[in-house]
Amino acid sequence: MDFINFKNIIFDNSLIIAIIAINMTIIGLTSLAETRKVIGVDYGKFLVKKYRLFNKLRIYELLIVFAIINVSSLFLMFVETFQFRLINSILLMVSLIFAIYYFFAYIISENKLVKRQIYEDELVGLYFESDNLNHQETDVLTEMTGGSRTNKKLSSNVINYFNTYNSESQNAFEEIFGVESLLYDYSKRSRKKLKRKYQISPYIYRNNSNGIHDISYEYFQLFRSCELQDKWTIEILRIFDGDRQISKKYEPLRLYNFARVMTHLNLFGHCDQIYKYKFLEYVIQFYYNTVLITDEEIASLNTIDKSREVEKKIFRQLVKFMFDNENNQRDSTFNEKAKHIIEETILKDTYKGLLGPHELILLLLEKTLEINTFSMRNHFTDILDKYYYQMHGKEIPEAVKINRIKTRILEHKMRNQYNHELSMEELFGEELEVVGV
Repeated sequence: MDFINFKNIIFDNSLIIAIIAINMTIIGLTSLAETRKVIGVDYGKFLVKKYRLFNKLRIYELLIVFAIINVSSLFLMFVETFQFRLINSILLMVSLIFAIYYFFAYIISENKLVKRQIYEDELVGLYFESDNLNHQETDVLTEMTGGSRTNKKLSSNVINYFNTYNSESQNAFEEIFGVESLLYDYSKRSRKKLKRKYQISPYIYRNNSNGIHDISYEYFQLFRSCELQDKWTIEILRIFDGDRQISKKYEPLRLYNFARVMTHLNLFGHCDQIYKYKFLEYVIQFYYNTVLITDEEIASLNTIDKSREVEKKIFRQLVKFMFDNENNQRDSTFNEKAKHIIEETILKDTYKGLLGPHELILLLLEKTLEINTFSMRNHFTDILDKYYYQMHGKEIPEAVKINRIKTRILEHKMRNQYNHELSMEELFGEELEVVGV
């Protein structure tokens, strides 16, 4: 006697109905996935409408085949032909296995492959490799590789998602913008997929042996539009700082990244929280870690001229961020912290970069003349006075001696007077009346 009577199984209509019921119930449970979102994208809708199994077969198409098998089995279960019932039973069992796998692999939890395809759909194809080097000024200075932007933009789904800061959004942020991001995947498979979908080649970001990459343009798109600019600025600096406790070596890429971040803070910063003293405390610590370099590293650095120029750019951007208070975003606590930082940077040992104190003073003077507020002029005078006191008995560099400083200020005033735009009222002394044409 056979252990299992297959003939009775394939002719058991009750069993067939039970399998069909299980299959259709499981598929109906797809709605459970619709309550879940991945970086703001509806997981369930994406799974059904866009996800492709093995990057070829859409789940939606498989579900249609699955439904046809089950519905047709319900109407054809009265056919008594053995061969037909055998084939039908096999198809039902395969569909049952598929339904169970689908439920546990895609519905109960977020499937990693679906998440990756959501990331690709939202983030890939925003920028591409090209010969265009017409970048923003700091990107040119830091020698970002050639590339262009497509018509595709970061969706509101992603932007709104990162307007919430919690452990889930932090993990997602590191996944899509961190060093393991698909944005830094230049494999043959990724290139082929990008070419097929968008007819472009990936934008190539630089990286080094310590895992520091160029911060992506995709991140800066998010920065310009999101509300939590303070949170994500700290996160991106943390991720690409290379952790000075582990990666103690001086890294030009770290310097370049910080320069680009500071430039974006000045150009596109709109969040009130970036003008709080706590944010400034965090940022300045990254600054000190960024410029930190030893004498041995200076001796072996083959990009010293470039690094010095980038450091100058960073200091100018820092001063602008701290003191250019045109829209009155900064409160007194922020202002006092900013003054303290400048004093520590120029007169104390907290700054250990490539620029000397006298060079920082000249850069501060440049920004003081540009910003030209009473508070800024007063602060510069205080810094210069303390510098002279600190240098008592030592040789003061010619460029920062009092007479030379005065000359620079006078030259600036004269240039401003020369560049003054003449008005009609100033020229004629009164407003002319228009009497006709």
